[in-house]
Amino acid sequence: GAGSGAMQPPMRMPGMPPNTLGQGMPPTMPTMPYSPHAGTQVSTPSKIDPNQIPRPMAETSVIIFETRQGGQAAIPPAASSEFIVKDTGNCSPRLMRCTVNQIPCTGDLLTTSGMPLSLMVQPFSLPHPSEEPIQLVDFGDMGPIRCSRCKAYINPFMRFVDQGRRFICNLCGFSNDTPREYICNLGPDGRRRDADDRPELCRGTVEFVASKEFLVRDPMPAVYFFLIDVSMNAIQTGSTAAACSAISQAISDLPEGPRTMVGIATFDSAIHFYSLKRAQQQPLMLIVPDVQDVYTPLQKDLILPVSECRENLEQLLESIPSMFENNRVADSAFGAAMKAGFLAMKSTGGKLLVFQSVLPSLGVGSLSAREAEGRANVSTGDKEPHKLLQPVDKTLKTMALEFAEYQVCVDVFLTTQSYVDIASISVVPNTTGGRVYYYYPFSARSDPAKLFNDLRWNISRPQGFEAVMRVRCSQGLQVQDYFGNFCKRVPTDIDLPSIDSDKTIMVTFKHDDKLQENSECGFQCALLYTTVYGQRRIRVMNLSLPCTNMLSNLFRYADLETQFTCFLKQAANGIPTSTLLHLREEVTNTCINILQSYRKYCASVSSSGQLILPEALKLLPLYTLALIKSIGLRNEGRLDDRSYWISLVSSVSVLLAVPLVFPRLIPIHDLTSRGDDESLIPSPLMLNSENIREDGVYLLENGEDGLIYVGNVVEPTILEQIFGVSSLAALPSQAVLEQFDNELSRKVNEVINEIRRQRCSYLRLRLCRRGEPSGDFFRSFLIEDKAPGGLSYVEFLVHVHRQIQSKMT
Repeated sequence: GAGSGAMQPPMRMPGMPPNTLGQGMPPTMPTMPYSPHAGTQVSTPSKIDPNQIPRPMAETSVIIFETRQGGQAAIPPAASSEFIVKDTGNCSPRLMRCTVNQIPCTGDLLTTSGMPLSLMVQPFSLPHPSEEPIQLVDFGDMGPIRCSRCKAYINPFMRFVDQGRRFICNLCGFSNDTPREYICNLGPDGRRRDADDRPELCRGTVEFVASKEFLVRDPMPAVYFFLIDVSMNAIQTGSTAAACSAISQAISDLPEGPRTMVGIATFDSAIHFYSLKRAQQQPLMLIVPDVQDVYTPLQKDLILPVSECRENLEQLLESIPSMFENNRVADSAFGAAMKAGFLAMKSTGGKLLVFQSVLPSLGVGSLSAREAEGRANVSTGDKEPHKLLQPVDKTLKTMALEFAEYQVCVDVFLTTQSYVDIASISVVPNTTGGRVYYYYPFSARSDPAKLFNDLRWNISRPQGFEAVMRVRCSQGLQVQDYFGNFCKRVPTDIDLPSIDSDKTIMVTFKHDDKLQENSECGFQCALLYTTVYGQRRIRVMNLSLPCTNMLSNLFRYADLETQFTCFLKQAANGIPTSTLLHLREEVTNTCINILQSYRKYCASVSSSGQLILPEALKLLPLYTLALIKSIGLRNEGRLDDRSYWISLVSSVSVLLAVPLVFPRLIPIHDLTSRGDDESLIPSPLMLNSENIREDGVYLLENGEDGLIYVGNVVEPTILEQIFGVSSLAALPSQAVLEQFDNELSRKVNEVINEIRRQRCSYLRLRLCRRGEPSGDFFRSFLIEDKAPGGLSYVEFLVHVHRQIQSKMT
């Protein structure tokens, strides 16, 4: 059947010479040139020219992007390109992107195309430094103007009529009375004369000051509660010391002001709270021994303004590692400690930052080493979904729902050297708007720098607390579902105890009626939140796109990176409940169905012998192959690595989705030969082993990890300059990149720091060598290569082409 052989070599077609399996195609066939016209031809029936196949091109220039031009929505630049947005009515594509930039009028047209209809919403995405800030609009006590029927907020697409006395909602079509104090005359073009002076009438994104009706209680203070594992293993591996040092250094990055509060506790088989009151000479330790029925020892003094307790907190952080240095308690009451921390924060809400080193073994929410059972039946992994990728039970989910209800967001920093059951643990951050950070195997030498940088960015990046988000859309469409790190109590909106610049929410839509051709379809996302300084705000983002009845327009204006992000999230979402084989077939079939629809209804070339790709989606097969070979969907791999990957994908942005599975490969041994006028980061190499020379050093980065591959015959001078050692034997296994006093070392550090800046992530560096497991791991990311049980890029294109042909006949 179609796509059933996603990972086998292509089936032999009738009439093909029998010797072609696995060796490309017979050399006698002519090769088709690759033409970028409507319908990109990549092949003849049986020969694909490796030099003609589609590959990503690096964008070099910076584009100024006006979101609307001449009353029309402009097509956003690729998410991965560098651009500066001028908001002229639609919101910045950094904030909201659609999988298609024209909306199909009917559900049938969408189904025929095979493409998804969804939005990626990243409400706090970082702007380009040259972009104008989002305008703040204050309507005073009356609050922002809204449609009285669907409650959509005033925006540039609402039409004023009847001398400005009424306005028509762009989403539901209802005719509203304009409040008397908001009436303004219309100009000859039908727009209000003040439209260009009012951000809410000319900008795609604005922020409204929330009026009383939006306040359930006073805005919460910025509360940060640190919870540190001090069990024997945490102490001995250096995890506790690394956590204390990271917190101590990061305190200065907390938001300034009297409303910033902190608290701290440590835990092993019991929970130890600390009162940080200034009057005491030293912090007072209060022990909670009962880890089944947890309580907090004090009602006050556990959480204090940072301005009142900074010295005490710093002194405590310095002494914790030595206080527990002889700790022989191996048990860890992770769930109970979180519950106790929550109880201390319950009256305010806030961020609970947990540093955990071992499998939680005691008290409420304790877990067992399920991994052994996983290894024992590893062979069944192909035939049935991996139960071990699901949470072990409902305990932690129930706890997380209660945390979310009281606006407590949990981030978990896992500094571990063994299995910790991320499938179960990640439920807590995923439900409360947080995330999992994972340092495995934890190294006291190389990981503390990353731990500190991750923590510092976590608390200093743009973010909001106690948020509620809702997406509305034009009549004819309805929101189908939301995906991301949040808690959902009612069908229409989602609760986010915390939302930050790294988090993206996917919103899927379905048709419930026809949309009118030549009209526009509107989307509006509203996010009510509290700033870290305690102001209540409503951020409103609008996107209005033309509707079309033409399938060719859907393909012409498809957004590849956004569609791929959607496929990535849907695949990750399915891993705990489907077999990997089934998911690989599903992503392959999604790709085939889209390309077949284009081939059947839109391709301008009539020859059935060609593999024809729509220009906007020509990299879809390459990215699909990368997803099939990813940590998430490949057969081999540790349970925790797969679960971590799933948790990462659930909130990943469009910008970071592609590199997560299709990493960037950069040679770093010859950086000094580059001119000063060239870009800081060299053009990436294609991901195949032909590009890896054994006398070279390469960096492969996916936004999370940086794998540094050191060839077997690298010149000693290069080793000396980059690593400070003169032979391969002297290379440490843990990569700690130092800056030495030479030009190559400076350039390598510059490149890595620039990548860290681009990815907002402190890459975790690992050295990889040929002939070692690390080298095999590195090579598993060379997507274009043929891999054990996996096709090469050329073979995959042949497979896709044949599947399309067999569907056409």
